[in-house]
Amino acid sequence: MKKILLQLLLVITLSSCGSTKTNREIQDWIKSQNFTIVKPNTWRPVKHHGYVGYTPLNKESKYYNNLVSIFQFKLKEKPNFKEFSMKSAKEVKKYKKVSSEEILEEQNKLGNTLVHSYESIHNGMNYKHYTVYFENNEDFYFYTYSSIKEDYEKYLKEAMLILNSVRFK
Repeated sequence: MKKILLQLLLVITLSSCGSTKTNREIQDWIKSQNFTIVKPNTWRPVKHHGYVGYTPLNKESKYYNNLVSIFQFKLKEKPNFKEFSMKSAKEVKKYKKVSSEEILEEQNKLGNTLVHSYESIHNGMNYKHYTVYFENNEDFYFYTYSSIKEDYEKYLKEAMLILNSVRFK
């Protein structure tokens, strides 16, 4: 019995070390960004393709089924923002099976933006996406809210709260 308890304690300790390291990495990424966001208390940050994403707490390991991401493009040369964002929006079709889409130019608190709303199919599942391309101090960014279609409306308000909370340092 004592041996089993020691093994269980070792497993818990080792698994929590990995979690602590991951949490530290996420916090370091968040600190290194030149912007901040406010996430709802019911959401958490996750590592996602080399940057931070945010997902509802109840999504656990399937966070990718409902995810908000804000990404800064690291460009060596600065193209025209409108041309760059339009090209980026259209390139989505190269790697996703898009079933419907709408691209709009919009003026909001982030300035001149390009909003790309679309639906896609991935691994047999239907997804809805809401992407906003924007510029700040000559840097280009995109915000995207992506969700399996049946959960899209359920989390849309919170996802938009994240978008509206973006502040630059």
